[in-house]
Amino acid sequence: MSRVLIIGDTHAPAMRAHYPEFLEDIYAQWDCDRVVHIGDAVDFHGISYHLKHTDLPNIENEIEIAVEQLSELYDRFPVVDYMTGNHSDLPNRQATGIGIPAKLMRSLGEILDMPSGWTVHPRFADLEIDDVFYRHGDKGKSNTLNAARAQADAEHRSVVAGHYHAQGGVSFGANQKHRWFGMQVGCGTETNSPYMRYSKIYAAKPIVGCGVVLDGEYPIFEPMPLEEYV
Repeated sequence: MSRVLIIGDTHAPAMRAHYPEFLEDIYAQWDCDRVVHIGDAVDFHGISYHLKHTDLPNIENEIEIAVEQLSELYDRFPVVDYMTGNHSDLPNRQATGIGIPAKLMRSLGEILDMPSGWTVHPRFADLEIDDVFYRHGDKGKSNTLNAARAQADAEHRSVVAGHYHAQGGVSFGANQKHRWFGMQVGCGTETNSPYMRYSKIYAAKPIVGCGVVLDGEYPIFEPMPLEEYV
């Protein structure tokens, strides 16, 4: 059985200041022995489908800045299961759109200089740990409160997800035979980052936090106490 720390979407270069320190503290507090990054470690704004902003660095410089931020995670967590999200899959999506075959592409791990201990799982993949399914979250059912719970109810199994930055928390469901939970782990983004301008149209704002699952049975959402990490 595992004690899993779940890192939320970080969207570097828009990762929240001191988020890695917060994660390190939660890892130690719950004596975790495994780490899952729920996806979208980077934003890839320069090749995204959102409106481009000319005041931001080009994609090559954006990646350099992002990798510098992510090195704070690499140093603290050298072994991680990484769930590819919609943003982190943008190089592949853009290449596929113009007919570039995968064998001509660099892997995500190579692009982001990930440590050898980071295992990259493909987009839409499920990672099963102790009968809990970890996924980025951009597939299946959704709702405005807890998308993971909606997916868990549909599948009758526990689900941990990210993707929806404004959702953080745990909700349980059950039938006559067994119980399951859905946990949204929030995110690790900086609300006012210029890379996150596209999100300003939404009334709901990001919930900065992370998740912990103990032995596949006990899910915990940990909101980041922003006043303590300045």
